[in-house]
This record gives sequence, C-alpha cells and structure tokens, in this order.
Amino acid sequence: MEACALVHFTGVLGIHSTELAYRTAYAFTPLLSSLIWIRRLLLLEYALPLQPYSYLKLPWPARGQYPDQVSRLVSQIHPKYIRKGCFSPLGYMCERMHRARTIANREGPRTNISWSADLQVLSVADQEISMPGFRQAAHLAVARTEQRARELMLGLWPDVDLTKIKDSLVTHRPGHSFLSEPENQLQMSFKLLSRKAFSKDGGFSLKGPGRKRAIQYLKDRDELVRYMFGAIHIPSGMPARGEELRVIRWADTIAAPRNIFVLQGRMILVFSYNKATTVSNKSFYIVRFPCPVISQVLFHYLTHIRPFSDFLARQLQLTLAFSTNPHLFTLHDTATGCFKYLTKVLTQETAIRLGQWLMTQDYRNVAIDMGREYISAKFMRDLPKTKDMLYKDTNIIISTINLAATYRKDIAERYGVRGDIIWNLSDESIWIFGDIGSQWHQLLGLDSKKPSPSTKHLRGLSYSTPQPSLVPKRSRSPLGRPQPVEIHDGLKKVFNQEEPEFRSDEQREAVFAALGQQTPLIVVLPTRGGKTLTFTLPAILRDLGVSIVVAPFNALEKDYVRRL
Repeated sequence: MEACALVHFTGVLGIHSTELAYRTAYAFTPLLSSLIWIRRLLLLEYALPLQPYSYLKLPWPARGQYPDQVSRLVSQIHPKYIRKGCFSPLGYMCERMHRARTIANREGPRTNISWSADLQVLSVADQEISMPGFRQAAHLAVARTEQRARELMLGLWPDVDLTKIKDSLVTHRPGHSFLSEPENQLQMSFKLLSRKAFSKDGGFSLKGPGRKRAIQYLKDRDELVRYMFGAIHIPSGMPARGEELRVIRWADTIAAPRNIFVLQGRMILVFSYNKATTVSNKSFYIVRFPCPVISQVLFHYLTHIRPFSDFLARQLQLTLAFSTNPHLFTLHDTATGCFKYLTKVLTQETAIRLGQWLMTQDYRNVAIDMGREYISAKFMRDLPKTKDMLYKDTNIIISTINLAATYRKDIAERYGVRGDIIWNLSDESIWIFGDIGSQWHQLLGLDSKKPSPSTKHLRGLSYSTPQPSLVPKRSRSPLGRPQPVEIHDGLKKVFNQEEPEFRSDEQREAVFAALGQQTPLIVVLPTRGGKTLTFTLPAILRDLGVSIVVAPFNALEKDYVRRL
C-alpha cells in the first residue's frame, strides 16, 4: 500500500496547484470523489466486463459467465477492494473521503466569492470575472444565435408583434401550444420557408447537389439548437438548473404541460420545480423571461425553422418519426428530448468569451451573486408586499431572486438575500419574475430588440447598446490562462495554418480542459484524433517553464520531436 503511486497521488490532490498550500477539507473532497468515481468504474469493468478479455494470458470472462453477478460484487469484489480496512487503494481513498467529509461538515464551507472595491470584478474561487467581459459574453452569445437563425430563415424575417399572439396558461391538451391556436394562423407558416428553400434561389432538392444542401441545413439547425441553449440560459435572469432546461417542451404532452408561452407580448418559460415538490409536498413555479432578441429567435424557430426541419428530415428519409417531437432542444438525427450539452456549451462559451472555464455550477454562483449585488436591493425595495405572497405554513421568507435560482432556504441564506416568496403561478408572480428578468436584461444591455442591418459576416447586435469589441485583449488572467486570441495564435503555430480548426468537438473540449488546468484529466480519443494537441498547445502558450511528456515507446517519442 505504501508503495502505491495512486495512494500518494491522493496526497498530491490535497495541495493547491498554484498557491502550493494545503486545500481545505471542503475543497479537497470533490477532487477525491472524482478519483473514487473513476476508480469504481474501472473496478466495475474488472469485475463484470461487457466483453471477454480473450487476449490476456489468463482469459477474463464476460459478465454473462457469472451466474450471480450481485453475489460476485458483494462477496468477492467489495470485501477485497472497497471495504474499510482492506489493503487496496480504493479502500484507502474511501477511508480518506469519510475522514475529509467529517472535517468538512465540522468546519463548514468558506466563502469563495468576493467583489472588487468598484464592483467591476467578481472573484470566484481562483477565477476573476469582470462585468464588461460578462456583458460581452452575453452579447456575443445572443448575436451568434440571432445570426444563425437569420441564416436558417433564408433571408426571411417577418416582423412579429407578440402582443397579438393569443395563448393561455390554463389550456392543457396533448399537442397544444400557441401554434395551434386558430386565431394565430401559425400552423402552416413554415410553408413560406419551404417554398423559399425549394425555389431556384434556395437550391434545395431531394436528390443531387440540392440534397447535400438540404442535409447541411439540418446540421446548421442542430448548431442553432446548441447556440439557443446557451443564449436562453445566460440572459434569461437567474440561472436555471440543468434538469430544467434540458426538458423544455413547446407543446403539451399527455404526461406534462408545456413550458413555453406567449404572454402580454413576451415569450416566457414556466417551470414547476419538482425537486422542492418531493421534499415539501408543495409545488411552486418559476418563470423565466428570455431577452427580446432571443424571444424573436425562439418565435421564428418554433413557427418556421423547427417545423420546416422536421418536414425536410422526413422528405429526405432521415427519420422514421412521423409524430412531432414536443421538446425544444432536439437534434435532427436523435429522437430524445433530453438535451445533454449544457455543461459543454456553457464551458466553451465562457472559455471563448470570458477567457475562463466556467462549469454549470460555477456560472450559477457568478450569476446569482451578480443578481444579488446589482438587482436585489432595488428589486426588494420596489417589491409590493401583499398578504397573498406569503407562504402560509411557515414564517420562512426567501427572496424571489433566490427562488428564480431554484434555491431552498438553507442554500439561499448563504447569499444573505431575504424577502418575500411566491408559491403560486399568478398574474402577480409572473409580473415579479418579469421584473427580475427585465432588470437582468438591463444589466447585460440586452433590453432592446431594434434590428441592425445584415452583413455577410457577423451581424451587428440587434440592440441599442454599443457593440462590444470582438477582439479580446492579450492580457493574461491571474492564473496565467491564455486568452482566446492567444489560443488561435498557438493553433496556427502547431498546425502551420492561417485558419486552424479543431478536428472534433471532443478534441476541443479536451484542449480547453488542459488549458483550464483541470486535474486529474483523462482523455480518450481514437487514433489520429488529436491527443497530442492537449499537451503541445499548453506548452506553447504557457510562460517560460517546462512541460513533461511521458511517451510509452521510442517511436512515438521520435515522432513528437519530429513534429514539434
């Protein structure tokens, strides 16, 4: 045990990589948990492999060869590798985890969020987020989404007055949405786009070169879905949890009502927060308001782009589904309505726009504290108090801002924001959530929907606020993380190309993780998948120092030297 490198590595994890000081138990336990999780997966493959390892000296049978798989795990694997006191690295790590959690519970979490004196820089753990940079990230996410939506509309962009759209919060029948309201006359609106696409100018066809163009349209539609995911998540007020956004429905189903409505000229997203329901046996609702530009994008997506894409996929025989998928975030080649790209999209957006790699939970912390600092005081001061707003079963008072972030009392109190709470979906509650959304849009400068003239390149922003600079500064963050322009320059050096691109999304994600100093980091890519870039690009971008690469054999070592 004492000679096991993995055991010693757990000690290395307890040392902060930049401050070279011991981590607190509260900061250490997530790292150790990740390592234990990976170790458990490897152990499960060892215990019950899916396929037999016939090429080993001692053939290892597949899981189907064991008549009682549960008995093998309980009587053979667990006592030898996991049980407390056993002589295995995993058992040792589980003991350390139990000890670390005991210390962490006794000490409690320490605050890791602080503002600069001028309230322009927010420090979260070891990252710094500037307000101008955060606004620019939101602007660019919205601008890119609008640009792609306009491209998919093939030059069409009807001016829509959402105040004239009829919708109801109380109607619930399978397949119903504001699209099916006869007065709105939207059920066949996508035919205008279809005629444009299959015209001589559009160039779409079911065979020949036009078929390739049609298939590319579907791929571009999938890209818009990913863009919308980030553009809805960032500017729509206090951040939602991933399980909320992944299952947004634009139409009612038998099991659940829809989430998207048009009310008083605004697109709204309504969520019944199920996690609190299971705990308290009481439902409450959260309403989110996309910014005006994304509201227009979302409307045109639902009325034109989505139905035309479904029609196109069926005509090209790329899907066998003839029923309409009621989920918002779906791709043309998948039937699921569960979108799994939240962390990936958010991490890439913040890495490119902010120069910081923010995971979903990191972004929630940033956005909630910005809401508390910039919105909470004015909102709670202007909030009208009525007896209907109080939760009658207890004297617990939580601010609506924390409710919008789907926090319970114990979590909300860490942010120190108290106020009134709304537990029912009513005109008053929608108004209050709408006020939060409007103030959030004003904070980000996304409160206008005036269009800008289109261009062949990135469109000007469709709002009245000044367009932020698209060229990031070359300054390094406090941790020495490279800025986006430096990453681009580094790629040009590695590939010796003027416009280098990543080979795949997986390679991009792995490189960003390496640049973000994520540790431990395990990257699995196929042959020629671009694994070398994960250590060559950081070596080029870092300040003077040494990067150590361990190659398993001489031929690979010589290949690295030749290419670099």
